[in-house]
Amino acid sequence: MRIGFIGAGKVGCALALYFHSHNSTISGFFSKTQEHAADIASRTGSKVFSNLNDLAANSDLLFFTVPDDEIASVYKSISADSLKDTIVCHCSGSLTAKEVFGEDDYSTGLYKVSIHPLCAVDSKESYKDFEKVYFFMEGHSDTTEKLKKFFSDIGLKVKLINSDIKVKYHLAASVVSNQVVALVNEGVEILEQCGFTREESLKALSPLILGNVEHILDKGPVQALTGPVQRGDVNTLSRHMRTLDTYSDRLLYTLLARKLLKIAKIKNPDRDFSKLEKFVSE
Repeated sequence: MRIGFIGAGKVGCALALYFHSHNSTISGFFSKTQEHAADIASRTGSKVFSNLNDLAANSDLLFFTVPDDEIASVYKSISADSLKDTIVCHCSGSLTAKEVFGEDDYSTGLYKVSIHPLCAVDSKESYKDFEKVYFFMEGHSDTTEKLKKFFSDIGLKVKLINSDIKVKYHLAASVVSNQVVALVNEGVEILEQCGFTREESLKALSPLILGNVEHILDKGPVQALTGPVQRGDVNTLSRHMRTLDTYSDRLLYTLLARKLLKIAKIKNPDRDFSKLEKFVSE
């Protein structure tokens, strides 16, 4: 299988390096930035293409690793003849294959899928950790099964998902990634209000953050839960709330406490949470 890439950014380069390291054939790269394409082409023993149609015609699997809002327009700029008997694939976390590429074309053997690595690809060298990562794929059913076997044979963990849950899947990833960043920043800002510098605050909170993540991954969210909510400690929650200056901060704290209360009830089914339930519902 000849694998081509449109775009020579972090995701495209990391995927190409992984495939190349597992003896897959890289047909080449097309990129607006020629030096980026030349660099990754030299590392994968492939070519730099100056014409999209030529790259498509020389690829059995064609990755579109460009920004999400550019995928559709780049795809439409390639001729139908060049895409015969080709699988096109994008790596957007929230968009489906059909949303970007449209319907499959059975008459020309053009099939459409998306595959998304559930990790932060922060450099080309991220490929070294890909065997630890789950890749989620959706699109044309027979093609996803074929690609799942191909990816699995070279050491990747692939899960097939239905197209109609793609956005919800991406939401789950966003909650545990992006929104956790917002919560950590909130804690840092609160410590800054206590007179610490931002650097001191983050350093002081680091053992708590890392330990909490380790406990969650080791024991699961329910058993990892500690703190005033799981104890049913209304007084502490009330004191916390009084220190928050803005309505939005108090609302965020309350909504998170409600979520934690659901977990606390599972962890401590015999504990009376009625006072706490009333407090966070007001």
